[in-house]
Amino acid sequence: MLQYGFSKRVGDRWTFALEFEIHGSPPRRWNEWWGSLWLWAEGHLVGSPYESEMVMTGLESLYEAAGETGTRDKCLLPTSNSREALEMVLWARYGDSNPVMERTVRNEKALFAFEILPRRTGPFFEDWEAILLEEGVNERFIYRQKGADVVEAAWPLGTFRRVITEARSDFEKLARSMLNETSGVS
Repeated sequence: MLQYGFSKRVGDRWTFALEFEIHGSPPRRWNEWWGSLWLWAEGHLVGSPYESEMVMTGLESLYEAAGETGTRDKCLLPTSNSREALEMVLWARYGDSNPVMERTVRNEKALFAFEILPRRTGPFFEDWEAILLEEGVNERFIYRQKGADVVEAAWPLGTFRRVITEARSDFEKLARSMLNETSGVS
């Protein structure tokens, strides 16, 4: 039986939210807690909530992606089709040589900032793919589980960064308090 520690959801799961749950024996350091981590996009679960790993594995990668808000201008992608945009970004990051893509995409590295999943999120989002596009005052979260159809959710610009940043901060506070650490110790 798992020893439950704490859980929290940040954001509104009917728009965008991140949820984490901690279980297992207390670790030596606050950032070594094991648990589960998943996202909500317009009421749809994104991720594998039954997967267990060090929560900071996934959270830190999402936090890094959140820091790129303001660099994901849709005009950098030569398509308005959601599926094509997702495939272009993933090809730029992980793909092999593809003459058609190479002619279409001028600067592969410029597309790296769009990637949200899988990035380095570990097993929490294994077999999930997602990008984030910024269009004026909105963000479009385009995602799919491998083999499934592309789904799209939209919310106000900055929502992704706000939710992820708040979740990371809340996780650190809760994790430290469970170990009776002060915030200056890592």
